[in-house]
Amino acid sequence: MKEKFYLGTYTKRESKGVYSVILNKETEQLENLTLEAALENPTYLYYSKENHLLFAVGKEHKDAGVTANLTLTSPVKRLSSFYDQQAVPCYIRYNERSHDLLTANYHGGFIELYHYDNKNHSISFVDKKVHSGSSIHENQTAPHVHYTDYTPDEKWIVVCDLGIDTVFTYKRTAEGLEEVAQYKTKAGSGPRHLAFHPTLPIAYLICELDATVEVLSYNNKNGTFRNLDKIALTTEDQQAWGGAIHLTRDGRFVYASNRGFDALYTFSVDASSGLLTLVQTIESYGSVPRDFHLSNDEAYVVVGHQESDNLTLFKRDLETGELTLLQKDFYAPEVVCVVPQ
Repeated sequence: MKEKFYLGTYTKRESKGVYSVILNKETEQLENLTLEAALENPTYLYYSKENHLLFAVGKEHKDAGVTANLTLTSPVKRLSSFYDQQAVPCYIRYNERSHDLLTANYHGGFIELYHYDNKNHSISFVDKKVHSGSSIHENQTAPHVHYTDYTPDEKWIVVCDLGIDTVFTYKRTAEGLEEVAQYKTKAGSGPRHLAFHPTLPIAYLICELDATVEVLSYNNKNGTFRNLDKIALTTEDQQAWGGAIHLTRDGRFVYASNRGFDALYTFSVDASSGLLTLVQTIESYGSVPRDFHLSNDEAYVVVGHQESDNLTLFKRDLETGELTLLQKDFYAPEVVCVVPQ
């Protein structure tokens, strides 16, 4: 049995755009790196299984924005694009029900809302929200939006702004986006990505600048968050640089990466409180594990490294959550995002 993963990348050195790779589950090895779309800095991707669409951020010439691509063939087929930003966004999310597209722009400190017409495959602009402010870290002289996504019930849209230590909650209105709440992290934390528990009213926030994971209570009635715990991914002698965070579908385990220490962390989740207990810390076997993802059967984890140009493959114990190295030297250039098909 084989499974395809799409890879978002920087194109500063060797990469040419969006790639795919095959996980061969019989040999338990990665194989067949393929260039799917030539595009400048397609650093983040979203794959819609329902519509066989791969959405990518990227840049062509001097303009940046989003593209929609049909994945029924390989290489993928470009359906449409919309370029209205100066810097490439760093996150993208597509809503299969509403056909809305969300992007987060780190350099500009804003989010944008688009609409995708799935009949004529066009993308249109809807709204833009620009943040303001700063914080205490040297990387926080301005807002830096790093994430925007829907809550599990799709009632709210949440946004992580690394530059001003704030998680925003918005609601989608007929006109666009309306802010309804803010959650403030400790100054200098740099909230990066958020992942929700599948059944508990809990979210897990990875902070980039202090390499921590916050356990947050989530109120779906008003879209607010409250801190329950804050866990350091590093000790004092290790470099702090939080990366990605993902949960298993059953909500039993949380995985996080630290790009400063080049490691992955496995946490078990308390079934009633949602609080975390560290199970394992394991080397990622590469430099700057920017992103990783579980396979669709959650038996494997694929890790992408931005600086060492390699993917690492781990086998995952479904009962304990622990990872075991299978492959560490598969070439893939400048990987920033890993998305299973």
